[in-house]
Amino acid sequence: MLERACRGERQVFFVTGGSGVGKTALVETFVAQAGVFSGLWVARGQCFEQYGPGEAYLPVLEAVGRLCRAPGHERLVTLLRQQAPLWVAQLPWLLSAAEREALQRELLGVTPARMMREMAEVLETVTAEAPLVLVREDLLWSYGATLDLLAWLARRPDAARLLLIGTYRPVDVIQRGHPVKAVQQALQRQGRCQEVPLAGLSAGAVAEYLTARLPGRHLPEALPQLIFQRTDGHPLFLVTLVEDWLARGVLGEWDGQWRLTVANTDVALGVPVSLHQMLAHQLERLTPEEQRVLEAASAVGVTFSAAAVAAALARDVVAVEEQCESLAQRQQWLRPVGIAEWPDGIVVGHYAFIHTLAQHVVYQRIAPALRVPLHQRTGTRLEEGATPRPVHHLRPPLRRDAGYRLR
Repeated sequence: MLERACRGERQVFFVTGGSGVGKTALVETFVAQAGVFSGLWVARGQCFEQYGPGEAYLPVLEAVGRLCRAPGHERLVTLLRQQAPLWVAQLPWLLSAAEREALQRELLGVTPARMMREMAEVLETVTAEAPLVLVREDLLWSYGATLDLLAWLARRPDAARLLLIGTYRPVDVIQRGHPVKAVQQALQRQGRCQEVPLAGLSAGAVAEYLTARLPGRHLPEALPQLIFQRTDGHPLFLVTLVEDWLARGVLGEWDGQWRLTVANTDVALGVPVSLHQMLAHQLERLTPEEQRVLEAASAVGVTFSAAAVAAALARDVVAVEEQCESLAQRQQWLRPVGIAEWPDGIVVGHYAFIHTLAQHVVYQRIAPALRVPLHQRTGTRLEEGATPRPVHHLRPPLRRDAGYRLR
């Protein structure tokens, strides 16, 4: 995409994925490696959650401001002064006091829509001289003006050596009803953007990471698979867990080899504090009803059926399955693993926690006194479900007075 952008075909792509899956790491690595392109300019802006009145175009202003401060970018300052006075007014450190006062008088009554036109013209002028990568991270916290500008730049027909990169977490976008997904889908229908969705690492990739992180010594044969099972290949979980084990001496060097100091069954227990806090914070953002469903599900196991959870909560199975399905569709905590018919005839959806560590954190939230009844009700329902239902003849009973004949 960068190569196409350097040929004058403006490019837009979104890097998407859950928290800790490596969006920022991927973008940072790409930007570092993109330095091989001669004269490439890179501007980065971060979107942040704001608790008061927000400022339109804040991440773009941040990116442009950083670029103006960088050595060798005096040309951009000149272009902004000439072609984008509205943007210069938002970067007052570029002007003297007299210039700011004169500019404010000049811009009285100017419509905000003009800012998009000004920035488009500046970027097209800049990219005629040097290719530009414009990065905007965490678009979830962006305002409508920033998304409007992104869409405007993507749809412009003029040639531009411009590559726009945006990152966001789909789960939060769906939960909050943020318009960034709609903007992306509209651009995709027009063939003007692409998406790079990130998922967890494979077992082989986890083994590669461990070899790179723990070089020069032989690794226990079971270690890569153990860590993969524990983290489900989630990059942040993987890195944090390995560092936690090294810090606590669970994993160490002896006689030229890396060794686990405890049995595999014991090392699976516990969650690093930072991960526990992160997952607990995500859990608290769910509704109380969703939290209760997840707590009951964690008592059943990493994989569970909606019927077992409904039994644990003593609630209607349809309502519980709707909650599970909603979380799975939003890619929050759960994923669907199919539909199964129990021996007693009930057909229910089966689900699994997206991460084993997530199930462990949720289960630890349950007060010990409440765990026993949850397990008891679940066990009773599983026992009942394992009992085949009686087989009834589908034909009505034979009645001679109804005209039936024995054959």
